Amino acid sequence: MFLPQNTQRQKVTALDVDVEGCEKFSQTYDSFGNKKLYGRIIQPHSHFSVKIKGTVQTGVDIFEEYTDYPLSAVMFKTQTQLTGLGDKLDEYHKSLMLDKLDGDYEKALRIMRSLPDVFAYDKGVTEIHETAENAFSLGRGVCQDYAHIMISLLRAEHIPARYIVGMMTGEGASHAWVEALCKGYWYGFDPTNNRLVDDGYIRVSCGRDSGDCSVIRGSFYGCAKQSQSETVTVEEIKQTED
Repeated sequence: MFLPQNTQRQKVTALDVDVEGCEKFSQTYDSFGNKKLYGRIIQPHSHFSVKIKGTVQTGVDIFEEYTDYPLSAVMFKTQTQLTGLGDKLDEYHKSLMLDKLDGDYEKALRIMRSLPDVFAYDKGVTEIHETAENAFSLGRGVCQDYAHIMISLLRAEHIPARYIVGMMTGEGASHAWVEALCKGYWYGFDPTNNRLVDDGYIRVSCGRDSGDCSVIRGSFYGCAKQSQSETVTVEEIKQTED
């Protein structure tokens, strides 16, 4: 499980984690810098729950400065199995005529703003490991698909792009969006809602695609089926000045 952490955009001021049935758990960081919570339950059990409650100050900045070693951005330029450009996306990429634009930020904006014309939000039509090409061919999908499609098009322009999982005000579940590296800064784009990422968003994890950013991942031993449910509540707290 990933936990929100401090970035240039946000500051975690309080965080309380309760894992039912897990006597001991630890925190570490993965190769993308995400804060990860892990543990195990040895005793037989039929269910377990994780409750996380906290406060995050958002809108600290409008972007995140790129400070890593320059070659580390290469991984976010490379297509993955989920973002690879197929015939349909390649044709659409060419139709956008992005080479006519001057900067990477302008290209990212055009990609985001073009998607509502060719792709519609619809639950239940794509799978959890759906590729960008398949989703685009269907013309329908959820936030994960919007993000994969935009990342695919950005990487086709050799623009580093990373998949973001987090929360936003009013959402009933986790949400996915995109960050693109433009002129030394990571800028947030939400193609699902066709808007720039602002103080209504809380970032939890980032990676090359959704496979790197599962909110909860685990395994069990036993003869049983498993299911998972998730509920997210984000409320805005107005700061008062003394």
